[in-house]
Amino acid sequence: MIDGYYIVDCQVHSIRSHDGKATIDEMCRSAVAHGVDEIGFTEHKDFDPDDPVVNYFDYEKYMHDIVLARMHWGSHLKIKAGVEIDYQVWFEDKISNYLEKHPFDFVMGSVHYVNRVKIMAPEYNRSRIARLAYHDYFVAVRDSVVSGMFDVVGHLEYANRLGIAAWGPYHSAEHKRELCTLFDHMIEEGIVLEINTAGLFHNTGNSYPCLDTVELYASRGGDSVIMGSDAHVPEQVGFRALDAIDIAQRAGINNLATFTKRQKTLVPIHRSAALLRKSH
Repeated sequence: MIDGYYIVDCQVHSIRSHDGKATIDEMCRSAVAHGVDEIGFTEHKDFDPDDPVVNYFDYEKYMHDIVLARMHWGSHLKIKAGVEIDYQVWFEDKISNYLEKHPFDFVMGSVHYVNRVKIMAPEYNRSRIARLAYHDYFVAVRDSVVSGMFDVVGHLEYANRLGIAAWGPYHSAEHKRELCTLFDHMIEEGIVLEINTAGLFHNTGNSYPCLDTVELYASRGGDSVIMGSDAHVPEQVGFRALDAIDIAQRAGINNLATFTKRQKTLVPIHRSAALLRKSH
């Protein structure tokens, strides 16, 4: 707990992801050192057969590490076993079949590609104007929500990481129609928005999504968020968590969503020390 806030980092990657740089144990150690109360691992699981790391993730080894970490750190830290699915509509059936056989505490859906092309890469932008480039990204995110397979929308507006270099500054107001449609589907399905602080060390200077978008989510009825650093090294765990809390509260959101065996529980962002001790 930091300054009376319940600190959650629910987008963390260990060496069980192809791009992680530290063990689950090392990431938990860092979480405790940085005052994080709950950590959620979201190891990458990919399904595109052309992806060279498509078979990297090993569920059994991952869950073994989670069990050991809970034994070691469980008195200091809540540890959730999640997964980040790289969603594309053409392999929905593969995702569904996998999730039926592999239980997690929560499943995060993230869009990195549209029609097999990396978002905002030169190939993606070649036949699109800026408006269409973002539109197609938001449609893909909406499709992930409508699929009903996910608990969390990961790093919304991640497209502007490369989009700023391609098209210039990103303005969420220009995409209000797509965002409203997306949020209405999310709220109907009970899917939660992540506030991801990785953009604060990328070239965007904003969280994913930005404050204006979180405010729009709240105005459509969104009452809770989760928070994630997208950490791939121990030093990033809990990165600027208080900034994420500030964004949520400025948008009028005062609850965090946490998940256990894919069941959602709302936790007040600001908690007294006595309540926090009881929750552990």
